[in-house]
Amino acid sequence: MNAVTVFFIEVAASIVISSVILVRLQHLLRDIGSECEQGGGATEFWVAYTQIMMLVAPVLLISWFSQAGTYGTLVAQLKSSFGVVLSGQFIGLALVGRAVWKTLVPSKPAAPREPISILPNGSPA
Repeated sequence: MNAVTVFFIEVAASIVISSVILVRLQHLLRDIGSECEQGGGATEFWVAYTQIMMLVAPVLLISWFSQAGTYGTLVAQLKSSFGVVLSGQFIGLALVGRAVWKTLVPSKPAAPREPISILPNGSPA
């Protein structure tokens, strides 16, 4: 198979897989966003962010790491292509999951400090 054809098949497979994942996540992200809504368009932002990341990250990884046309056998080429496509999907989901996790789980506030009382001579008690 021609290397250019293999590359475009990898990109098409990535977009199709991303679309399936996005269809599955849209309702869930909107539910999570509406539960945590803090005003404004936060939910819509995260849905749009997810859509963009799940399309861009995998295709970017394919463009960097594709081995299209370098293998002699079809099975070796398919293994390489699936590895790159699915790695891109995994990294895209990890980026989205990390971003959503940061918004859902607030960072731990600093432990309250007790006031330091100062003695009349200027030294701490």
